[in-house]
Amino acid sequence: MSSLDRVAPTPLGETIIHILAAGIAAQIVFEILALLIAPLVLGLPMLPANFVVALTALAGLSLPISAGWAGHLLAGIVVFPVGYMLMRRFLNNWGWALAGALYGIVLWFIAQGFLAPLVGRPFMLGFVSYTWVSLVAHLIYALTIAYVIDRLQRRL
Repeated sequence: MSSLDRVAPTPLGETIIHILAAGIAAQIVFEILALLIAPLVLGLPMLPANFVVALTALAGLSLPISAGWAGHLLAGIVVFPVGYMLMRRFLNNWGWALAGALYGIVLWFIAQGFLAPLVGRPFMLGFVSYTWVSLVAHLIYALTIAYVIDRLQRRL
């Protein structure tokens, strides 16, 4: 079966399991990239929890870094995989890799192009090396979501 073949809809319970499995797998991969690989390339880790804290400060909230991590993990394990599933409904003729790559680019652009300037950082962080490591991390994260969901829906 090719990745372009349509997959029959799955029951809600199975869809939730697929979302959580994909989210957990992708989040583990993202954290390895952000905390272990990024320091080798950039000289410092990527710390998205700090970004979450900065975003919530816009609403007048003062969160501890632990709450920033909780928000980051919740988004990575649940919210973003749900977003992928919603996007996939409109791109159901695309293969998992193309859909995952597009989703990774969308997440990266939202983070670096839209949200970063909201917290006082330059657009796309000024296109420094961190910007490109972030792109790779978001691509691999989203491709992991896409791959895991595709495999689980196909029962492979």
